[in-house]
This record gives sequence, structure tokens and C-alpha cells, in this order.
Amino acid sequence: MALSQFQLGIYLSADSPKGFVNLYTKLTASDNLDTTSYVGSVYNNKANGINFGQVIGWRTAKKLVKVKLRVPIEQGIFTTVTEVWCDATQVSVYAPALDEKVAKFYYCTGNGVRLRNSPSLANLLNVVGAANKGDLLGKSDGFIDNDFYLIYATTLSGAYKLDSSGKKISYYVHRDYVSTVNPTVKPSSDPSSPVDTNKPAEGNTSPTIDLENPTPAANSAGVWAALGLSSLAFGVAVVSYVRKKTKRTKKP
Repeated sequence: MALSQFQLGIYLSADSPKGFVNLYTKLTASDNLDTTSYVGSVYNNKANGINFGQVIGWRTAKKLVKVKLRVPIEQGIFTTVTEVWCDATQVSVYAPALDEKVAKFYYCTGNGVRLRNSPSLANLLNVVGAANKGDLLGKSDGFIDNDFYLIYATTLSGAYKLDSSGKKISYYVHRDYVSTVNPTVKPSSDPSSPVDTNKPAEGNTSPTIDLENPTPAANSAGVWAALGLSSLAFGVAVVSYVRKKTKRTKKP
């Protein structure tokens, strides 16, 4: 499935009918791939084509995507290529299958922890929900991408939550705020009756998720407010500096 939605931080895999995706370091003046800047290729189902890089930019009209490579391409002794352009119709979002054999339940260890649809802190555009301490996040096989756990949402009974197409709902949570031990459940002091801390219990709560509307309004408003205040402060500082300098340069 070709990449159709551009989002910063998403990791990509090669998904080309040709079996490979060509990589280029430059675009032409008309925003087409500059074939003279070819630096290599990544291959479908090969080590260098699975999860090969992270989205850092794009040209929507031309269906091109800029990628930060996970493994830089060496060009000579002193030159390495870390950022490339490629055809967005030839790549797909990297989505590793859940390994049920090692999957465990994961809980949230903090309050107001953001749930994201991509493993990136670049901005709030990928936020799809929030969780609080003790919330049952869901199941994960421990896969970590860019310091984020990929977690599949479950109901409190442990069944996977599915979207309208029947696909498992998943999201990313930063590794600092997840644990296989429910932080709100105290282990029993009686060794003969230990508490199974990796099993949903009655009274667990689930996080709030809204996959259809990323970026909660409150977060978005906070960002714009912060930017506005920063701009205002900068403007005040500039005016103050100009006034002071004018006073210093005045003749007696």
C-alpha cells in the first residue's frame, strides 16, 4: 500500500512493484526527482528496505517524500548521505506484525501521557489521545521505534479493539511512560497469593482515543498560544533594545 498521508516521523518500507525504490539527494527546479543525484536503492522484503527511513518532508503535488535514512549511505571516505528523496507511491508505512508469543499487557505510568499515531515528538499533529496512570494501554511485543512502544489497543477483557475496516487499532507511547506492571495495583504481601500484575483487573480504565481527529484542540491551542507569546516577547525585546541604543547614541 503506497504512502497516501504524509506525517512527520513515520517510518517507511519499500513497497514497489519493481521490487526496489530508487533514492536521490536532490530535486530539480520543477520539484521532480533529479536522476543525476541517484545514490542507491532499497529493496522490498530485504534488510535495507524494511523500515529504511523516517519521513522528514514531502512534495504533495509531485507525490515525493523526503526521508532520513536509518542507515546512512557511504559515498567515499569522508561523505555520507543521510537524507534522500523518493517516490511516495513506491513506499508504505512500516507496520510490523504483532508477535503474539511474547505480547504482554502494558499500562500507563503517568498522567496526561500522549498517544501518537507515529513515533515522533516533532510536534502535536500526530496526537490521537491521552492516558493516565493505571490505564490499560493494550498489548505489545516490546517493539520500540525511536524510543516509542508500538501498542495495540485492547478492551478491558483483553480483546483487541478494531477500526471500521477490522484492523487492530494501534498507537505509539513513549517508553518513559509504559510498564508491564500496573502502577496502581499494590502486590500482595502474602507470597502464597501473588497478584498477576500483567493481567487486566476489574476497575482498570482505558485511555481516551480519537483516531479520526488527531491533535486535540487544547494541545493545538496551547502550541499557537505559546508561539504567539514568544513572538510578542521577541518584539518587545527588540523595541526595548532599539530604544536603549538610541539613548546611548544621542548627542548631549
